[in-house]
Amino acid sequence: MIELLIYIALVSGILIVATTFAWNVINSRTKAFAVQEVQQNGRFIMEKITRAAQGAIDINSPAIGESGNLLNLVMEDSQQDPVIFEVSGGRLRMSQAGGAFIEISSNRVMITNIEFKNLSTPDGRTRNVKVNLTLEHLNPDNRPEWQFSDIFSTAIELRDR
Repeated sequence: MIELLIYIALVSGILIVATTFAWNVINSRTKAFAVQEVQQNGRFIMEKITRAAQGAIDINSPAIGESGNLLNLVMEDSQQDPVIFEVSGGRLRMSQAGGAFIEISSNRVMITNIEFKNLSTPDGRTRNVKVNLTLEHLNPDNRPEWQFSDIFSTAIELRDR
């Protein structure tokens, strides 16, 4: 009888350790997925804004020296002019040539902050825009393994006219 109790205790201990280990592996994988989703979206959004701004010849909004949550770029090609970036419902949207807005961020992340700052000089010699973006992984159940946010920043110089 004592041997049976010892075996049950050993097996129970091994099962508890194995279950805890497996649970930690699952939570780590979930956290890694949340981190990857936020970082991929952040890189994609910043690349999309950078490419558009590098192809622009001027900035309509925000005004020189001002900041805002909307970026309106003047494009040389009239079939693309203007290119607008804005946030709606926590998602970044883009419009070209007055067309419909298309969402360019995933539905698994939410933009909690975006700021476009026009760093251009009044004389027009340099036309630059600084972008600050904060993304957060959506976590409707408020589970700690899904919590992740990241900040992305860049400054972009528009092309020469």
